[in-house]
Order: sequence, then C-alpha cells, then structure tokens
Amino acid sequence: MKFLKGLAIGLLSFLLFWSLSTFGISFLINQTILNPNFITSQLDKLDVAALVEEIISEQEDEEAFSEELETALVDTIAELEPTIKEGIGDAAEPIYDYLKGKSESIDLAQTIRDNLLSSEVIASLVDELDIASLATEIISEQIPEDIPEDLEFLVEDVDDIIAELEPTIKEELVDAADPILDYLVGESQSVSIEISLEPIVEELEETLKETLLESPPAELAGLSPSQLEQYFDMYFGEMTEMIPSTIELDETVFPSELPTQIAEALETVEEKLEEAKEYIGYFQLGYNILIGLIVLLIAGIVLLNRQVRSATRKVGTIFLTYGVLWFAGILVAKYFAGKQITQLDIPPYTRELLPRLVNDFSAPLQWFSLGLLIGGVALLIVSFVYKPRQQPDEV
Repeated sequence: MKFLKGLAIGLLSFLLFWSLSTFGISFLINQTILNPNFITSQLDKLDVAALVEEIISEQEDEEAFSEELETALVDTIAELEPTIKEGIGDAAEPIYDYLKGKSESIDLAQTIRDNLLSSEVIASLVDELDIASLATEIISEQIPEDIPEDLEFLVEDVDDIIAELEPTIKEELVDAADPILDYLVGESQSVSIEISLEPIVEELEETLKETLLESPPAELAGLSPSQLEQYFDMYFGEMTEMIPSTIELDETVFPSELPTQIAEALETVEEKLEEAKEYIGYFQLGYNILIGLIVLLIAGIVLLNRQVRSATRKVGTIFLTYGVLWFAGILVAKYFAGKQITQLDIPPYTRELLPRLVNDFSAPLQWFSLGLLIGGVALLIVSFVYKPRQQPDEV
C-alpha cells in the first residue's frame, strides 16, 4: 500500500513539475505577445526617430538622403511620435479584444480610421508639414522671369505672405483629408472635394498690390495709384491668373485600383486575424485547463500525504526546484544573449534596444519562477517548524 501511495505521489509530483513548466511558458506568452499593454509599453520605450535616423544613416551613398531632408524627416517623426504611438495603442485594444474573443467581429478599416488615421492624427501630421515652403515654391514658378528690378522686392514678400496664410492652407488640407481617407479605406464609394484657393490668391494679390501702392520704389514714386496698379497687373496679373481658384479632388485623381488593393489587403489581414483568433482561443482554453490541473495536482499531493509537514515539504520541494532551475536558467540565458548581441555588427541604437527587449520579454517568466522559488522556501520552512497537534491520552 505504501508503495502504491509513494508511486502515486511521485507521479503527481512529476506531473506537477512539468505542468508548472508548461504553465510558465504559457504565462510568458499571455503576459507579452497576447498582452496589448506589453505591446504599447514597448512601443512607448521605442525611440522611433532615433531608429529612423539610424536606418537612414546606414543607407548606401547613392540612396542616402540629403542632410537637410534627413534632419527634417527625423524632426517631423520626433514631433509626431507621441501621436502615432497613441493611435497604435488605441487601435491595439479592439484588435486584441477580437483576438481574445471579447468581441465577435472586427472592422479593421474602421479601427484604422478611428485611431491611426483619425482627424487628430491627420491634423498633427499636416501641422508638421512645411506647407509654406511648398506653396511658395509653387507660386514662385508662376512669377514671370522678366519681372523688372524695381518690382523684385515684392517677390521677396511672397514668403512672408504665404507664411501668414499657412494656417488657412493647413485647415483646408485637414478638412479634405477625412473624405479622402474614407474613400481609400472603403468607408465611402466616392469622393468629391473642392479646395478653394481663391481667398489665398486674392489675399496674395491684394497684399502685394497694397505694398506697392504704399511703398513704391524710387523709380516708380512719380506714378499715380492707378498707374501703379496697371504696372502691377502687367507683371503679377498673369501670375494670379495662372493659379487655379479651386483644386478639385475626386476618384479620377487616385489610381482606380488603389481602393480595391487597400480593401483586399485589409480583407487578407482580417482573415489572418480570424485564424489567429481560433488558435488563441485554443491557447486560452488550454491555459485555463492548465491552471485547473495544477490546482488538482497540488490537491492530490496534499490528500495523499494527509499531513501538513509532508504535504508542504513535497509541494515546497517541487516549487523550489522549479524556481531555482528556471530563475537561474533565465539569468544565464540573458547573460549569454547579451554577450552575443554585443558581438553583432549592428547600429548602436539597435544594439542598445535588443537587450532591453530580451529583458522585458523574459521578465514575466523570471518573476513567476522567483515567486515559486520564494513560495517553495516558505513551504519548506513551514514543513520543518510546524508541530502537529498532540492527541490527548485516552483514559
């Protein structure tokens, strides 16, 4: 009988150890890959601007960006980084809710529009664009090359006028962005937008003309206001006529296959998410079953031992063994992984990033094994200091 009891306890102990090992790996996955908070926390720690700058610097000479463009790109990414990260974090929640079965379906296009391509994100993006320089370049191309020297001072004022009008231009672009994005992601079947440039052109023309009338150069100081206006119209009238009063955007502006390609890509991703949801469902079911199995195995060991000292000693030994092996194994693995990373021929920021990723990814399993190690020590102490209650002598 004692042999069978010992065999049963040994078998349950063996199963408990391997169940804990399997659960440890499952716990690691559940706390990292399947945890949106872990993903967003890693994203928050990532210096995207530094990573982009490093990638650009690694480009071959013929593919390299100019120093000015590289600086502008990195600065823009640095400014937009918090907004983009927040959008990704907000988009991750409904996706994970779907993967974990908390929601029955997901509209990926709407999720992207509501978070990554929302009005706030687009406004932040447009706000960082140097619209004034772009508009100045376009308008400058319309200025006649044979403009007299006595009017060249007006050309210099174009930059200042466009800079003052930049908020108006950006507001027009933000208003146009939403219907365009709705069309591209399939939320609407058509798009028709008119961006009015007339107020901008009128403001530009009036300001330049007013400058000429108020402060004409010495060569034109003797002309009357009407003559100055005629002189202005002779050279700048053509420029304002060349700039269209409105810009019309509709389906013909975009490649006809673009919305279809985007819709097909989103559909493919949704199919992959549906497959992943099925496997994650099996994983979660197994995860919960594993927790129940561990509880039953511990209960079985306790019931077979029937004594506090022997039961706590047996379970404590298993916990301590698991804790020591896995905790030490993780420390050793991290040490050698760090040594290997330092020997890789990779850029400095990436070399700094990888050890942190390894450390953060392994942290849940490391803390789990440390918790069992401490729990095992506590149970072993209980097994040695616990004194069973003495039964009173029979009379």
